[in-house]
Amino acid sequence: MKGSIPGKDNGKADVNKNGYYRFVGLTSEIQLGKSKSFIISDERGRKIDVAIFNKDGEYYAISNTCIHKGAPLSKGILEGDIVTCSWHGWKYCVKNGKSPHKGGDSVNSYEVKIVNSNKLFVNCIPSNLAKRVFTPHKRYVDLGRSVNEYLMHMSKDTTLQISTKKRNIRVLGISTTNANDKTAPRKSTSEEALRFALDYAHNYFETQTVMIKLRELNFRHCEGYYSKNANACIFPCSISEVDSEDQMIEIYDRVILWADIVIIATPIRWGSASSLYYQMIQRMNCVQNQSITHGKYLIRDKVAGFIITGGQDNVQHVAGELMSFWSQLGFVFGKFPFVGWSRGWYAEDTENNYPTMVGEDGDENRRTKPSVMMREDIMRTLRGSIEMSRLISSNRYDEKVLKIQGQ
Repeated sequence: MKGSIPGKDNGKADVNKNGYYRFVGLTSEIQLGKSKSFIISDERGRKIDVAIFNKDGEYYAISNTCIHKGAPLSKGILEGDIVTCSWHGWKYCVKNGKSPHKGGDSVNSYEVKIVNSNKLFVNCIPSNLAKRVFTPHKRYVDLGRSVNEYLMHMSKDTTLQISTKKRNIRVLGISTTNANDKTAPRKSTSEEALRFALDYAHNYFETQTVMIKLRELNFRHCEGYYSKNANACIFPCSISEVDSEDQMIEIYDRVILWADIVIIATPIRWGSASSLYYQMIQRMNCVQNQSITHGKYLIRDKVAGFIITGGQDNVQHVAGELMSFWSQLGFVFGKFPFVGWSRGWYAEDTENNYPTMVGEDGDENRRTKPSVMMREDIMRTLRGSIEMSRLISSNRYDEKVLKIQGQ
């Protein structure tokens, strides 16, 4: 809140007669349309971080800490009398700290006085108090609560004896192809190979299986909060927090809470994984970031494997990228962690990819399944993943690694 005392008759002693005003600096330190943060002390000596804004030569002070996730509002963008937080876009009026829209949060505001035309004083007693109003939608809250309960459950179960009985392993398949089979029906090599992999896991190892097709989910692109500040990339993702229609929550739920094994299938697109794959993993940066900024490991005792297909080559490059990212999330790999299939650099007749992969030798069953050699590779990868899943869970691999790091 802004205030002024013109003339030299109003000195520092006059301003501080109640002992609540704090000198912070000179008006010349804050340019028009800009802001600067200052630390003042309240009447009990507690530190208060305030942001002072110069709006058309008038000075206003509000809390420098965004009530959402703690971003510095002095680094925000000022338009009119509204400052927009640089992390997640929360907005506040610099005159009173209130949200410009109904249902928005507010921050503390503080009265500002100018003494001798150029000295800035801030009252350490708020003129308007912060208020939390915004409530995330239920699915977002439920996900956050479920993940916290899951991590607590994992920690408590370290004191329990491990059952020697083979448990029912859960395998999640994620198909990242963008082949729009509703508009132009056609078979996808990567998705059909994934379908065979899940069927094999279910029929021969009695696993539970689920396939997610990314093209059928509606989820927004990553908005780069990590590049703003490491702590700005929160989990669950702040995009899911404000967008109740964002279906990335389904990926978080299945990958973190449900699956023991995740099998990702992707076509090769210009030497790389599919665009939908990258859209997904960029939104999963918030999962990996938790271990970096908070020492909170969301991925526990999980295995990943990969199926990579394409008309042209670059299987090993794509596999390397996939393994790098999923290992950083905390996944481990079984023996032979990826399956690759391609027709080579000169295979421009992509309409022949699928029939070439399944074979055309008169065996009707093979026309809906990968070829014999690829089937053997897929089965080998699945066996390696399933045995690794049993191994790490029965030996508390994840627990031992985190204990070494003091977790």
